Amino acid sequence: MPAAPLITSTRMYDAAPAARAAWHALLGEGHRRAGLRVAFVEHGWPTPIGELWQRPGLCGAFMCGWPYARALRAGRAYAAVAAVAPAWPAYGDLARYRSEFLVREDTGWTRVEDALGSRYGWMVRDSQSGWNAPRRRLAAIARERGECGERGGRDGGDGGDPRLFQESKGPYGNPRGLLQALRQGEIDLTALDGWYLDLLRAHDPAALAGIRTVGWTDWTPNPLLVSGPDVDPETTSRLSRVLLAMHEDAGGALLLRQAHVARFVAADPKSYEVLLDDEDAGHYPEIR
Repeated sequence: MPAAPLITSTRMYDAAPAARAAWHALLGEGHRRAGLRVAFVEHGWPTPIGELWQRPGLCGAFMCGWPYARALRAGRAYAAVAAVAPAWPAYGDLARYRSEFLVREDTGWTRVEDALGSRYGWMVRDSQSGWNAPRRRLAAIARERGECGERGGRDGGDGGDPRLFQESKGPYGNPRGLLQALRQGEIDLTALDGWYLDLLRAHDPAALAGIRTVGWTDWTPNPLLVSGPDVDPETTSRLSRVLLAMHEDAGGALLLRQAHVARFVAADPKSYEVLLDDEDAGHYPEIR
C-alpha cells in the first residue's frame, strides 16, 4: 500500500492571520530544506483537534503535550520532531509554557481567588493548557477551602471538595470562543494557553482589550511538533535536523523571528510524563 501524502497543521497557534502566515512560511521552508512535500491542511473548530492527530501522513504538526504523553502511554507512539522555544524573555529560551487565568478588567479582580463563586468557562477536556493545567491550580484552591471551611457549599462527592464556582461552562472549543464568551459576559473567569496569548498580543492586541490576567499555572513542557506512527522515521529525522538548525543562518533566523520563535529544540518524550502525574489533579476531576 502506498504511503499516505504528508500533511501538517498549525491550528493550535494560528492565533491571528499574521501568526498563521508566519508559521506556514517557517515550516514550509523547513519542509523545503528537508526535501519533503508536506501539505498544510485546514482544520478548525467545531471539528475536534483530536481528529487531526488521527489522520495518516501527519508530519511536523503541532500536538498538545498531554494527549501526546497519553498516546505514548497507550502505545500509540507519535514521533517528536521538535519543540519550540518562544522568543519572549519570560520563556527563558526553553520549550515551556503556562496558562493564564483571565477576567474582564471591569470586575476589578486581581487574583484567581477573587473570582470564586462566579462562572468559569473551559475550552476542551483533552487540552493541557485549557483544562489539565488550570485544573491542577484550582485543585490546590479546592483543597485549601476544604481544609479551611471557607464559603462555598460541598456537593458531597469526590472526597468532599468544595464547589468553587456558581457554574462551569464548556466546551467552548477554541481560544477565540472563550475570549468572546468572557468579553460578552457569558463567563467571568477562564484559563488559556499563555503562548497563544503572547502571539495574540503580538499580532492582534485588540482581541485582548478589556481583559486582565489574574494568575498563572506552573510552567510545563509546551506543545510539540510530531509525526504520526505511520510516517517513515527517516522522514521525521530529516525534518527534525533541519528545524533544529534553522537559527544558524540568516534566512532561517528571519523566519523564526517573524513567528516569535527563538529556536527549535529537541523534544524529550520523557519530559512530558510529568503531565500524566496531573491527571487526577489532586482528586479534582472536574472544574466545578
